[in-house]
Amino acid sequence: MTDKMVNGVFFIIAGLGSIAVYMLLGETGILDKGHTEKIAAYALITIPLAFMMTRNVNKNAFIKVQTYIDAGLLMIVVGLSMGLVSDAVNSAELSAESNLIGEAIAWTGWSIMYLGIFFTGLGYLCTNLFPNWLSGLLSLTSFVMFAYLAILSPEQLSNSGDSIVAPLWMINSLVLVVLGIFTIRRVEEN
Repeated sequence: MTDKMVNGVFFIIAGLGSIAVYMLLGETGILDKGHTEKIAAYALITIPLAFMMTRNVNKNAFIKVQTYIDAGLLMIVVGLSMGLVSDAVNSAELSAESNLIGEAIAWTGWSIMYLGIFFTGLGYLCTNLFPNWLSGLLSLTSFVMFAYLAILSPEQLSNSGDSIVAPLWMINSLVLVVLGIFTIRRVEEN
């Protein structure tokens, strides 16, 4: 398998993996909550891997481009780490408070991850790795998700968040899948 094929598959797993795990394994009762969260975490860790693999494909002379991409990657890793910790706390069901603690961590962590994806998308706008419309869509969808998670309080997100968070999450996941397809189809530069 070529590097670009692996990179594209990582984007597709990042986009579809956690959705498939939650809907096909968790919601159907095939796996318990703890195992569902673990497998979803393994799928989500492909997000920074996929972006990291595209980091040095295009040798762009603009240092600003690399700065946006690197800053975004750092935020993705920090936010993803926080989100995974919150999912682990939620799935452990240690006490009545564990869900509240998990959610308090989750909204901050996931919003930071989407802010990181926004900055990474801005960096990609200045490269020819992806079409500008796709880099712009990556930035736009991730910024909308970030803004929604950052502006609403944890109580508001818990009460009505699923009606908006789920569709925004799926839109962001779809963009990651499209990035994967474009990555697989990218012509190698010599």
